Amino acid sequence: KINKNISKSMERLSSGYRITSPADDAAGLAISTKMSAQIRGLDRASKNSNDGVSVIQSAEGGLEEIHSILGRMRELAVQATNDVNNEEDRDAIQEELNALVEEINQVVETTAFNEQKLLNGDLTRRTMSSEFTMEATYISQEVPEGLYEISVTADATQALYTTAFAYSGATVTAEQEGTITVNGFLIEFKEGMTMTDVYESLQTHLSKIGIDVMASTDGGVTKDEFSSGSPVIFKSREYGSDQRIEIGVTNDELAALLGIGDGDVVYGTDCEASLTVTDEGFTSTASLTTSGNDISIVDRNGFEMEVTVEPGAAAGGAVETTIEVFSAGTMIVQTGANSGEQLEIDIPDVNADELGVSNLILYTHEYASDAIEAIDAAVIKVSNIRSQLGAYQNRLEDVYDNLEVQEESITAAYSRIMDTDMAEEMTNYTQQDVLSQAAISMMTKSNERPESILQLLQ
Repeated sequence: KINKNISKSMERLSSGYRITSPADDAAGLAISTKMSAQIRGLDRASKNSNDGVSVIQSAEGGLEEIHSILGRMRELAVQATNDVNNEEDRDAIQEELNALVEEINQVVETTAFNEQKLLNGDLTRRTMSSEFTMEATYISQEVPEGLYEISVTADATQALYTTAFAYSGATVTAEQEGTITVNGFLIEFKEGMTMTDVYESLQTHLSKIGIDVMASTDGGVTKDEFSSGSPVIFKSREYGSDQRIEIGVTNDELAALLGIGDGDVVYGTDCEASLTVTDEGFTSTASLTTSGNDISIVDRNGFEMEVTVEPGAAAGGAVETTIEVFSAGTMIVQTGANSGEQLEIDIPDVNADELGVSNLILYTHEYASDAIEAIDAAVIKVSNIRSQLGAYQNRLEDVYDNLEVQEESITAAYSRIMDTDMAEEMTNYTQQDVLSQAAISMMTKSNERPESILQLLQ
């Protein structure tokens, strides 16, 4: 019996465990096994939280660079508002601005973690539209899953100005020499220029402010050769009521040559749309606004949805579209040892188009002022996204601290059940060892007594 106790003590001392077999403590073994699984889960969740922090820091690095780029773009826009710059100066400013726009898109495409792109919209919730001509480009986190019905009743249009200018073999005379302005942008025509020279000058200069010049008889649907004699039209590249073509002419002879009128102005139009209130879609408090081909819907509690309509979507009549919002698409970080303990990281697309800075023009004071406003709006949007990422990181760091405390507490409880109390077990082992030696000594003496009696008899 003593040897059996010594053997058990040696097992506990050598392994460090108080329970070396189910027979030692059946209930304790069952409890400790569950605790062991929980501890390992908490340890893995802690690592997951740190991985999530690394993802956010990677995304934050890209957004910080975009913020820096927007700062430089705003500096250029402020510089361009100063009319001491001539057209060549503005060419250089515009060229740098365009390069910075490309750099924003480059940052978006290259910012990744573990081969997953972070800023291109892959980590935001998915949507599906019943019509390919309409697409949800942004949904806030407050937009619940569901089916959202939108009807587009009229397409957005471009600003379109039709002149009476057409091909001829004439040249600009001294009386016709002068300048015109289109949206404040100055174009000069000199004596001796052919009509082809005039046409090409209009194309070159107006392309800088986002206006296409072409010969067409059907409003630009079909582009004709200038030499065909078709009338020349001016057409904005962008859509919406904020698109305009405003003409100014210095003399009547030049106005007659180009077939334009001083003070003429035309505007584009925004698309027209409405939403349908349903049980699982828009509520009665939701409101809709349009700008060009873009539809914005807002509602209470931070609900925001942005939808883009392709040009010509409603050419054949009103288009009814259902946009389905899913919960899938966000990055799920498992932040606990149990099912459902998770954090969803939602990072929207921040390319130049989504930020509204892809088509900025700096060739006039007015265009540059508009660019400043657009860049300021983009800065606010990026700041809001960075703020949300900061909130994610704070949550993950708090979760990590809490997991560490839980793991330490459960590990201590597990240790009390499973681990050997080395001092107590060593005392027990020493006691059993002393008893063993005493027992052997007594058995030896007991064996010697018969021999002593035999010696007396002899």
